[in-house]
Amino acid sequence: MSKLFMLAAQAKNTLQNSIEPILQRGELRIAMYQHDTPPFYFTQDNALTGLDVELMQGFANHLGIPARFLRHAKTLNEAVQMVEEGKADIAICKLSITFNRAQKVLFTKPYIRLRKALLINRVLLQKQQGKRSKYETIQTLEGKLAVIGNSSYEDYAKQRFVHMEIVPYPTWQDAVNAVRQQQVVAAFRDEVEIKKVIVDNNNDAVNVMTVVLDNDFDNKGIAVSRDAGYLKYLLELYMDNLNLELTANRVLFDYPKLIEHIHRNQLKED
Repeated sequence: MSKLFMLAAQAKNTLQNSIEPILQRGELRIAMYQHDTPPFYFTQDNALTGLDVELMQGFANHLGIPARFLRHAKTLNEAVQMVEEGKADIAICKLSITFNRAQKVLFTKPYIRLRKALLINRVLLQKQQGKRSKYETIQTLEGKLAVIGNSSYEDYAKQRFVHMEIVPYPTWQDAVNAVRQQQVVAAFRDEVEIKKVIVDNNNDAVNVMTVVLDNDFDNKGIAVSRDAGYLKYLLELYMDNLNLELTANRVLFDYPKLIEHIHRNQLKED
């Protein structure tokens, strides 16, 4: 056997062996952000549920071991850090795939691509609008912009909205409240969270409006450690076989069907 083929065989064995500690431990440790983010992960009737939860429970079932969800992370970056430090095998909590995070962990291919979006206070927008159209005003929006502190959207905002004052808030609910109370002109996050504000409370549509930014995507992935290439491969194979074709509207308006699809796939595989 040539040296090249020997090295390739060794690399393959290394990749396959990277999942052995998980199987020997007998559980899949999954890091998640501590605050609920429905419909991706949230507590209902004292049980953790949501799209991300169902996906990882299904994956763990394929491995033949239970899933254990670790919700210690006070920020999304801390969930990534838990994987980097070996305190979790996987992190999934609607994580944006950013360059800084990708230097610390491996990410799977995006399992959902969401457009970035704004939740804008109508009164404050009107004050800036004058004789211009809403579209023109939004393109040159000024004032304060709310984001979740220490999140990917704080970095995204600094890159895109260079003429606005970026105001970090501890939680998304704090950011949304700041828009409602006219403390900021707008809040910035992915389209699921922006649309969900109106879906959860139709009365908000009187005071705030949602704007989705075309061709500006936020790719969400699953994080594993840098030496867990085989685990990454299995996750991608599992997700490809599910063939969910996730979009913001499917997650928001077809959630029961998505969960049923995941369960049906699991039964079929078993």
